[in-house]
Amino acid sequence: MKINYNPYDKEFWDNSWEIYKDLRDNDPVHCMEDFGGAWALSRFDDIWNAHLGSYKDYTSAFGTSPPPLLLGDDSGPGHVSIPTNDGQEHRDYRNTIADRYSQSSISELEAKIRQLTRDELSPLLGTGKLDIHDIARTVALFSITDMIGLDRDIALKARELIDVFYERDPDVMGVTPRGQEAFGQVMGLMLQLASEWRKDTPPSPSHINAWINNQVREGVWMSDEQIMGNTSMLIITGADTVPYNIANMFYYLNKKPEQLKMMREDVSLIPAAFEECVRFDHPTNILGRRLIQDIELHGKKMKKGDAVIYLYQSAGRDEREFENADQFDITRPTPSRSISFGHGPHKCLGQHLARLEGRVIIEEILHAIPEFEIKEDEVVRTFGEFLQGYRKMPIEFKPR
Repeated sequence: MKINYNPYDKEFWDNSWEIYKDLRDNDPVHCMEDFGGAWALSRFDDIWNAHLGSYKDYTSAFGTSPPPLLLGDDSGPGHVSIPTNDGQEHRDYRNTIADRYSQSSISELEAKIRQLTRDELSPLLGTGKLDIHDIARTVALFSITDMIGLDRDIALKARELIDVFYERDPDVMGVTPRGQEAFGQVMGLMLQLASEWRKDTPPSPSHINAWINNQVREGVWMSDEQIMGNTSMLIITGADTVPYNIANMFYYLNKKPEQLKMMREDVSLIPAAFEECVRFDHPTNILGRRLIQDIELHGKKMKKGDAVIYLYQSAGRDEREFENADQFDITRPTPSRSISFGHGPHKCLGQHLARLEGRVIIEEILHAIPEFEIKEDEVVRTFGEFLQGYRKMPIEFKPR
């Protein structure tokens, strides 16, 4: 029986885990005939190997997100950004800011992120209620904004527009008309700022300063359009996935009070819990590439130019890779392989920042609010082809 996999269909949003299992078991290289013959990889091992073949078999130059890969739309934040390059070109652009994302550099931000979290929590502790996703979103946004060198008020405005861009309507394939308008506004804002930054550049070590004052390589400077794309890409990647994962983690721990109790009593379990939640319910549903040569996988012949998407949520539940894959367990032994932050040459530049933010924000919430109740009737999950997770995670607690 043909599997009905359409990442834009509400039926899929409502039954994604069952459909993913069906794909893994019966059609691991699934041809998406309604999307130009794009291919969907659902097994962990196949996605792992695809990441390793990033420069050999695949190209990122035609986009890595659903709009260009599935809908032939070249719009979308990041379409002229660091990830949409290959080989030495990718390494050169990535290296313009890579030193800021090393584990040692990121570790220096811990005190700042901790204070940011406390500043967001403090005014709410007397009210007896707050939203975990909102706290995590603000801390993550301001952390990446400060690294970029972008004014926080402007970042908040840009985030509002980006949130509209990612709103989904089951009756509309992909971005809504309102979302397209918001996308145009945020790109216009970032392009205008790129021009202004050349005259009044934020101080070092901001990303903007590095992009404007340093060559990418001999004779090559970053254009205003590239600065626009990179800035918007970082606002998205730096302020979406961590808040979703933290909210998701509290949701699943609420279903397993014994594990939440363990984590309260031993905060050293927090990093493992954060990683387990990325595996169990990955906030990034889809990324992908296009093939630069013909390949065959599981008997399916994929052609040069075909789009291939990687289903990260499915990979995290692959029983071939993870024992009891459908069980959320913060005591799970560290997996021998992980694609939670990608793999290979395009592995997530911000992985150390994400892990630090996750650990610090969760530590501070548990320290400030040892006992709380999640208002389950007010929890809201975002559904869409690209990002998924809990965007409303309200809790109540005894006011302090």
